[in-house]
Amino acid sequence: MTISFAPFFGVLSLALGSGRKAAQIVARIVTLWTHRRAAYRLAELDDRALKDIGLTRNDVVGVLDLPFRQDPTVPLVHRRRARRQPPPPAVTMRLAARDGRAVEERAREA
Repeated sequence: MTISFAPFFGVLSLALGSGRKAAQIVARIVTLWTHRRAAYRLAELDDRALKDIGLTRNDVVGVLDLPFRQDPTVPLVHRRRARRQPPPPAVTMRLAARDGRAVEERAREA
């Protein structure tokens, strides 16, 4: 008589895989919930404190209108980084004529 445990292990691996997926879903919900609570705490700050962080009241209120499945802290980080980055340097061009003198000098002579 032969006893096979293959069906049992197949069901067990399926149950473990489903359990892992369920744990990931629960972890994602908890993360979204804690990030949303942090956004609500930011909304309680005054405008001066928000300015120190690099945000505005409209930024915080705007992300609280997002659906629950979207993380509200991601847009806040992007908006803060966009404001903190220095502006791109101004592009200056210096044109020179074939004789090596600047074009502005030639225009003054003419």
